[in-house]
Amino acid sequence: MDGQAAEIPFEELDHTADWKIRIWGKDYADLFRNAALAMYAMMGKKVRTGPDVQREIDVEAVDYPSLLVAWLNELLFHSEVNEEIYDDVEVLEISPGRVRARVHGFVGKTELSKIKAATYHDLEIRETDQGVEATVVFDV
Repeated sequence: MDGQAAEIPFEELDHTADWKIRIWGKDYADLFRNAALAMYAMMGKKVRTGPDVQREIDVEAVDYPSLLVAWLNELLFHSEVNEEIYDDVEVLEISPGRVRARVHGFVGKTELSKIKAATYHDLEIRETDQGVEATVVFDV
């Protein structure tokens, strides 16, 4: 992983076939930002192949766990279709049913295998005295 990955509050957990991570945030906006950045950090070194990009992402779901999966999968969709890598996230609005954010990045690719999807397998979000933490498994 690159040097920036060490600054993102997450850890990789053991999983037999896929990638599993635990992410922390001081609140839900911070958690969703960190989850996105951790997902891209897991994919390894980023290689720029084109210009900077900025995109607004708006996702709806029924609760925070479903919203987290939908959010990460929406980012993966744009990464795959537009060959974009996001390295900064501004959460503009968040509630249990919606997240709206502005993501910044560039046209590029990553050195490791791409993540196919965020899954509901072992998905967990819980509030703690320090904020919010989540566990997410990615299908690779």
